[in-house]
Amino acid sequence: MKESKTGNKAPKAISAGKDSVSRLTFEQSLDELEKIIEELEKDNLTLEEALRFFEKGVGMIRNCDSQLKNARGRLSELFKGENGEFLEKVLGLTLDSFLSGEDSDE
Repeated sequence: MKESKTGNKAPKAISAGKDSVSRLTFEQSLDELEKIIEELEKDNLTLEEALRFFEKGVGMIRNCDSQLKNARGRLSELFKGENGEFLEKVLGLTLDSFLSGEDSDE
């Protein structure tokens, strides 16, 4: 890390606004969240720096959550039958078990 004028080590840049966060893919957001966690685990952050990292992390979590909800909605649409009702089972799975990764046949 670079030394700041006050002698404290400056944290890595975390300059991404809400608009740029929403443009990140799910995978990019997870990667950024991992980097933020690594920075927060360091002992050399000031309170203000830690708060900025934490705020950025919350934004990444919200972005991931939004994308997961979007994917769930898209999957739900795929499980609709021709008459608009949800199919009870597709390939031996219910919608809930499919989305949760469970196998209902076991």
